[in-house]
Amino acid sequence: MQLHSHPDKLSSLRAFAAPLRCPHCGDVMVAPFMSEFVVGGEIRHHWECDACGTSSCTSIELAVDDEADAA
Repeated sequence: MQLHSHPDKLSSLRAFAAPLRCPHCGDVMVAPFMSEFVVGGEIRHHWECDACGTSSCTSIELAVDDEADAA
């Protein structure tokens, strides 16, 4: 078993896993009420704050794995 380190991917994982705060009141939002995959490599999360009811949307660009493309 080999240990592989990908520090560039680690920073994007931290950004993905960081708690999201409501843009209006700053309360922590735990999970989106809806997520969708957009053709072209994007995931959109739709949020609604439990504290104030503000709706917001975030998107994540999916990175292309160069090693998988080479295979």
